[in-house]
Amino acid sequence: MKEMQPLHYACTAQSLRDEDGNPRKAYRFSVLDASGEEPRLLCAVDDICACEAQAGQLEDLFRRNQVSPKHVLDVLEDWLV
Repeated sequence: MKEMQPLHYACTAQSLRDEDGNPRKAYRFSVLDASGEEPRLLCAVDDICACEAQAGQLEDLFRRNQVSPKHVLDVLEDWLV
């Protein structure tokens, strides 16, 4: 059986502009391979949410379930509904 790679899930704040050009805060969700000396980005999705509490809940969901990188988008789509 193939051993799972250690993954790190993180939401980071980013500054974006809305349709009117006004700045707004959003969160970027990233999945990193933490098996090497330097973490390697496997997947990133910008503007996943605007609330810090929701970003933390999302990180917790992925950590608890150790979501595989190939299933990240499926889980995010379900989470956003």
